[in-house]
Amino acid sequence: MASRAPALTIALTTLLFVPACGDDGGSTTETTGNTSGPTSTATTDTTDTSSTTGPTTGTTSDDPTAAPPTTTATSTGDDSTASETTEPATSSTTDDQTTGPDLDCVTIMPGPFTPELVGEGYDGSEDLGFDGAGGLALKRDDAVVIVTADLQETQLATGLPQVYGTRFTTSGDLLVALPQSGDLLSIAGDGTLGDLVGGLDSPNGLYVDTTGRVWLTEFGGSRVIRFDGWTPVTVYEGPMASTANGIVLDEARGLLFFTNYGAGRVLKLEVDDVGEAIGEPVEVLTVPGAALDGLALDACGNVYAVDQGNARLFRGILDGEAGLVGQPELLAEFDSGVANAQFGQGPGWDPESIYLSGNPGDLWRVALGIQGAPIGLP
Repeated sequence: MASRAPALTIALTTLLFVPACGDDGGSTTETTGNTSGPTSTATTDTTDTSSTTGPTTGTTSDDPTAAPPTTTATSTGDDSTASETTEPATSSTTDDQTTGPDLDCVTIMPGPFTPELVGEGYDGSEDLGFDGAGGLALKRDDAVVIVTADLQETQLATGLPQVYGTRFTTSGDLLVALPQSGDLLSIAGDGTLGDLVGGLDSPNGLYVDTTGRVWLTEFGGSRVIRFDGWTPVTVYEGPMASTANGIVLDEARGLLFFTNYGAGRVLKLEVDDVGEAIGEPVEVLTVPGAALDGLALDACGNVYAVDQGNARLFRGILDGEAGLVGQPELLAEFDSGVANAQFGQGPGWDPESIYLSGNPGDLWRVALGIQGAPIGLP
């Protein structure tokens, strides 16, 4: 479980490097039960409870309108199940697939890792947002605060209710999604609040890409949205977006990833340069028994999903087509609730660490040894 020591050193459980892609791996880790329900506005889970066999490597129903299946783990030949298999797969890739002079996508440090407790008391929000200039937007009681790496706080705005999505736009405003009222607000640098969009159905996950486009999930509306001048444009709507939550865009591959919270599933949806969907969502991975919330990508295009229901962080090693290699890898377990994760951005924050927050308001850091994919920043 997680260490709550205040020091900034991370005790890694292993220093071995393993290849990032290739054959399936096979170690086991204990899978805990779902100890808490979603903190989002309650909705009816439309997922199909019929079990399917086989690995959780991304197959979906031939009927794109069918309810999301609940994946049942396959036997590994003993009492363990596929849901407990978390060793990253070995790789057959070569060095010519390394991206950039300082980025090695062939060998990635495996987990599990011991997380570090960075700060406490940031309650009232499930999300966090880096401004790229040394600040991290968090919430303390009814106030949004900007926190530096040495935990110095500046109050940005007050009087806000429960906030879920929290991300900066490329123009410098902070976006906050209010699930209870169905509103998306902006907060300017001087603390001025702006009403951008209303009438949303439990707005939840937010993501800003490098071009400045804003993407959002409706937890209650089974919908994935992008905004065109703050006019909502439906990218996908239907049962494959049931309890849609975390969202992130892989701009290099033209793939939009989002989670089904209730089904513990990550899906991918191909989008064109404008942001229109091409085809239907396809399953990337499922973690049985998990309630997958926030998403992040590393610089090699691997996906990180937060199991909000069980306070865990998983990684999916993906191939060039964003297909899962091996099984989802359990990277860390936490002593308190986590919901969203972001790689460090800006002075003072480690770019090769992922930071996590959620109710009850703890801020965690996990040193991974790899940077995050580019995101939209002011």
